Order: sequence, then C-alpha cells, then structure tokens
Amino acid sequence: MGVKGLWQLLLPIGRRVSIETLEGKTLAIDASIWLTQFVKAMRDAEGNMTANAHLLGTLRRILKLLFNFIKPVMVFDGATPEIKKKETAARKSRRDKQDVSVKRTAKKILIAKLKEQRLLRLD
Repeated sequence: MGVKGLWQLLLPIGRRVSIETLEGKTLAIDASIWLTQFVKAMRDAEGNMTANAHLLGTLRRILKLLFNFIKPVMVFDGATPEIKKKETAARKSRRDKQDVSVKRTAKKILIAKLKEQRLLRLD
C-alpha cells in the first residue's frame, strides 16, 4: 500500500544512488515489500509462482548487499493498520469486479463467435 503521495513529496530531494556508494553503510529494508515483490515477480514459464520465491529473492538481494559491504537490517512492521486493511479490501473488491467483467466480456465474445459460425442455435 505505501504512503500515498510519498514519492511526490520526496521528488524534489530524492535521487537514485548506485549500490557502490552505500559501501560500509547500514541499510534498512522493508521486508514485506521485498517478500511481496518476489512472490509476484518470480514466475516459471507457465506463469506459476516459483517455489520459495520469497526466500530465493530475499537471499539473493541480501547476498548482493553483503558482497558490496552493505549491512542489511530487515524491518518487519507490526499489525496491519486499519486504513491499510480498508485499502486492501477495496483493491480486492475492484479486482473481483474486473474479473467478473472480463469473464462476462469473454462469454459475449464466445457467443458472438459461435453465432457467427452458426454453431449455436438460440430457440
């Protein structure tokens, strides 16, 4: 979920840095963001989640940080705030509505194609 408007707020002062410039420093990492990224991004050829994607991805990133002499500190937030629960529920509701809409549209397209091919008889 993140903080709404955070990037806009940081835009005037934020800058990208290369990993090499962090050598010898301690870096705080939002563990939940990393875990979510890997679960969503690491997929096999069929689109299925890679087994233990969250562990593999996190380990690879930690090793890269250590290789560059950066000390990672993993931060795990506490219980989910109420506002985040509401936002998550709203997003799920929107996704569910989109899924229904996509299925409805696919059904209409299929029926139209079948009618076009005269394979469907409507009484």
